[in-house]
Amino acid sequence: MFKPLASSCILSCALLVPLSAYAAPSDPIALVNDKTITQQDYDNYISVRAKQTGSHVTPNKQTLIDELVQRELLRQDAFNKKLDTAPEFLEKIGEIRDNLLMAMAIHDYLDKHPLDDAMLKNEYDLQIAQINTPTEYQVKHILVKSETDANAIIAELVEGKAFAELAKAKSTDSGSAKKGGNLGWIKKSDMVPEFGAALEKLEKGKYTPTPVKSEYGWHIIQLDDIRTLALPSFESVKDKIRTAMQGQQMQQYVNELKKLAKISVLKK
Repeated sequence: MFKPLASSCILSCALLVPLSAYAAPSDPIALVNDKTITQQDYDNYISVRAKQTGSHVTPNKQTLIDELVQRELLRQDAFNKKLDTAPEFLEKIGEIRDNLLMAMAIHDYLDKHPLDDAMLKNEYDLQIAQINTPTEYQVKHILVKSETDANAIIAELVEGKAFAELAKAKSTDSGSAKKGGNLGWIKKSDMVPEFGAALEKLEKGKYTPTPVKSEYGWHIIQLDDIRTLALPSFESVKDKIRTAMQGQQMQQYVNELKKLAKISVLKK
């Protein structure tokens, strides 16, 4: 039941894709009144249609020819009705022309100021140097309501009882208790201040010798492991750096034009 709607949507998208005005002469594949649709038109249409629709699936040749014929019929009818002279059309053409000229001016500037890998790598190094590489901690904890309960659990740990088993049996943090108190890998920014401060003092494999008080209760904390988060490689972020630097280049270009121009803001 949706096939007519889908066909209509494809045609609507297709109307937004201009046929190349500079296609080289080639074999004709269709004739619409006095207009020949060439193989070059067809090839150009396949390419730009895929970009416009975002689809990697190319319809069969007859479907594409039908779309080209429909486009040409609509174009010819618009000319027959002299819609190309309508004020709204001319206004839109002017907007498209201005936008295209602005885009071409930016592309021309970027082409004349290319960014090579050395420049991108330099920017990468500058950004990496400013990053405070975060540390992650693999942590277990046991949470109880009172300091007395916490001290009793520490006494059991001293006696050699397993941290995970005590967490399962006695922790009031139900989420981590069933996992033996395991909180997984967490950063200091994920913790309440008292918890983070106590954790930083611990050696790997050790637990807090005294209970730690927080707004949630009393904790016994065990540090299982520490790791430093890996920073992204240059190759993995090179394209993002290029895009960001080109944005800076475009702003620099506009600033240069402003310096050379006479600008008067007549109304604020």
